[in-house]
Amino acid sequence: MNLTDATLILLLAERIHGTDEGVREAAKSVVKKIPRGKRDLIYNVINSPSPLELVRHVAQNLDT
Repeated sequence: MNLTDATLILLLAERIHGTDEGVREAAKSVVKKIPRGKRDLIYNVINSPSPLELVRHVAQNLDT
């Protein structure tokens, strides 16, 4: 698994679950499956007070 796969999983969790806890649980399930050097984004989502908003922000800025 790479960071692109993990990001896609977070975007899908946001779309499917639509809750902070759903997104946080998805992030927890993938964090150990990606290389250590690429885990910063996933840990930011896990530790965020509002992971749903963070993932939405990431989604809005994917093209930049």
